[in-house]
Amino acid sequence: MKFKRLVVGLAAIAAVVASSIAQAQQYPDKPITLIVPWSAGGSTDQTARVLAKAAEAYLGQPIIVVNRPGASTTIGMGELAKAKPDGYTIGTLSSTAYLVSLQGRQLPFDPIQDFSYISYYGDNLIGIAVLQDSPYKKLSDLLDFAKANPGKLKFGTAGVGTTQHLTIEALQRDSKAKFVHVPQQGSAASAPALLGSHVDFIMETSVWAPFIESKQMRLLAVSAVQRSEVYPDVPTFTELGFKSLRSVQAIIAPKDLPEPIRAKLENAFRKALTDKAFQDTMKKLAMQIVDLPGAEVKKLVEGEYALAKELIESTKK
Repeated sequence: MKFKRLVVGLAAIAAVVASSIAQAQQYPDKPITLIVPWSAGGSTDQTARVLAKAAEAYLGQPIIVVNRPGASTTIGMGELAKAKPDGYTIGTLSSTAYLVSLQGRQLPFDPIQDFSYISYYGDNLIGIAVLQDSPYKKLSDLLDFAKANPGKLKFGTAGVGTTQHLTIEALQRDSKAKFVHVPQQGSAASAPALLGSHVDFIMETSVWAPFIESKQMRLLAVSAVQRSEVYPDVPTFTELGFKSLRSVQAIIAPKDLPEPIRAKLENAFRKALTDKAFQDTMKKLAMQIVDLPGAEVKKLVEGEYALAKELIESTKK
């Protein structure tokens, strides 16, 4: 009887494997939906649309981008988590999607474990910007003043618990400088806050880019793995000796996506990174292209989540 059960069990496994292989060989045979949990027109939306268009050439099917904004990406992410793991519903991952769970918000899904990771495609460039006539010419100038005058300098970000905010919290902790956080209603409000001198500096995504170009603002440092091609003279936090969080941009799918299908998607999206239209869009938005396979994306996200959790805990002490 035991032998018979073993044979039946092995046959069942073989049938599942065979079915998975057959499914992968046929995949995709219809359009794919890509969920972007942000409003149309933002940096993630713009880059995801161009990348998806480029990936179509390697998949042989259209990729239809749908926006599901709201509740700090949790509406779109929740929809993606519940989708059938067949490769026909995929989505984009941004740092906000896993940071919100660290703010005490109850989510109907696990922000890390309920997804399959397809590939990375880039980092949003985040940086400290001051007004052009600011006395702070380097990050060290800003830190020296803040250490000598704790609480005198105010900084703006897109909000409490964002990548931008937590990176400054890490900077304060490691440099012993002390700033006052003035959270704004999203990134778009940060630039006007600085231009109106309501804050002394901002830590933001590239909303400052037009003002850097018009010489109204100056960048002191950026949060990136390496120096930006657009701003090669601006040092990174890492080279200055400080920790920083990455503003993740990746392609994901619901958990339990069959590996052969996940691998096909990874291959297509990683090849799409060489597309000129995609590269031009990333450069226009001052975003850096980063090529990583799915397995490394999950490790990166887990590391970023752990660092963010550590930073949030340190702010409560």
